This record gives sequence, structure tokens and C-alpha cells, in this order.
Amino acid sequence: MDADTARLTRALARCEESAWQEFHALYYEFLLARVMARGVVESEASEVVQRVYLRVLKNPKAFERRADFEAWLSCLARCEAIDTGRSVRRRSWLREKFEQWSAVRHEAVVETPAGDGRLSEALGSLDGNERALLTRHYYGGWSQEELAREHGISVKAIESRLARLRSRLRTLMEESPETC
Repeated sequence: MDADTARLTRALARCEESAWQEFHALYYEFLLARVMARGVVESEASEVVQRVYLRVLKNPKAFERRADFEAWLSCLARCEAIDTGRSVRRRSWLREKFEQWSAVRHEAVVETPAGDGRLSEALGSLDGNERALLTRHYYGGWSQEELAREHGISVKAIESRLARLRSRLRTLMEESPETC
């Protein structure tokens, strides 16, 4: 069995199509189970497994022992599941804040809970394109890949823009006097 693992991992490193097909047949369910065991919901688990595949592709390693290979795959699956959880939590928090901001803005509520006025003010100070980017991602649920395609730029550029905008919102909210 270890000889098969050595052959497979070397073929994966050479990007042989047949090796990738074999890898998928042997390890898709294995990875899916690892990802779901980390709390990723079934509807998102296959996407997380695809990101594990990308990590395997970007960092090819030859393993002599099956146990070592499976331990490495488990580690990759754990890291991707953790990253997904962080992303979901961050997106949920901002979506909640956007919903509060939208309700305040659309209903013209005069009194808002503490902090909402600061968020509203901070969002209002952004230009339309910046606000649209944040709204589509955090409120509309657009993925970074979809936003990158729409803007004709890389996913990394979208990640950077979102990070800068989040940082700017935090700074603007900290500078703004707290409303009660």
C-alpha cells in the first residue's frame, strides 16, 4: 500500500491527470469527512475540499507512507475548515451590522442603539463603489471570486480592498464620537 502512495504522490507532483483522478476517487470522501467533522456544513464542505485540492496542487510533496500522506491531507483539511469558519463568522458579523445600518437608513429611525450611528456615519463617508463592494460581499453574499470577475481584477486584489475597507471602517468608527 505504501508503494501505491509513493507512486501516487509523485504522479500528483508531476500533475498527471490520471493521478488526480485516482486521488479524487481515493480521497474525496476521506477529505469530505474530515472537513465536516470540523463543523463545516454539508453545502459548503465540497468547496472546502476543492480548496484542499488546490493546496495539494500548489504544494506537491512525495510521501513514502500512506499514514504520512493522510496526516498531511488531514492537516490541510483542518486548516481550510478553520479558515472557512473564520470567514463565515466575519461575514456574518458584518452582514448583521449592514442589516442594522440598512434598517436605520431606510426607515429613517432617529434613535439607534449605541454604535449604529457610528457605523452609519462611517459607511456614509465611503464612496459609492466602496459601499457597493462591501454590501455585495457581506450583505449580498457575493464571493470574492465573483467580485473579482465583475471588477476584472484578481481575487487577491479583492481580498486586499475588503481588508482595507474593513480597517477604514474601524478607524472611522473609532474616531467618531459614540452615540447613545
